[in-house]
Amino acid sequence: MPRESSSLSAPMGVSWLPVEGDSMWPSLREGDTAEVEPLSGPPRVGDVVLARFPHALVLHRVCEFDGRTCSLQGDNVARVDPLLPASRILGKVRRVCRAGAVLEHWDVGPTQLGWLRVRVKRKLAAWWGKGRRA
Repeated sequence: MPRESSSLSAPMGVSWLPVEGDSMWPSLREGDTAEVEPLSGPPRVGDVVLARFPHALVLHRVCEFDGRTCSLQGDNVARVDPLLPASRILGKVRRVCRAGAVLEHWDVGPTQLGWLRVRVKRKLAAWWGKGRRA
């Protein structure tokens, strides 16, 4: 997913990462750049965090945290990610740069439109898959 890139003007430990994909739409959109800062404490439910999975770095929302493991999920996906050790949470999204403007208030959270979009994407994927096999 996102590849890490740093800003020379950012405070120590803060990175700006390009957002790829639409798993966090509408809060994070492809083409946005997310400012990720190190966690100052344990992750909280509702935080959008940067996590290291075996296959990629992922920006997703914390659904559950029990002190040792985190459950994450994208706002625009129906399934929850596999449990992740808390040590794999690298930071929290603080601000977003969208179309050249730095947004302090960017997090709209999961929306009804987002869930509708997930359902439509699934239906289209199922239809497309069936159409291609025939």
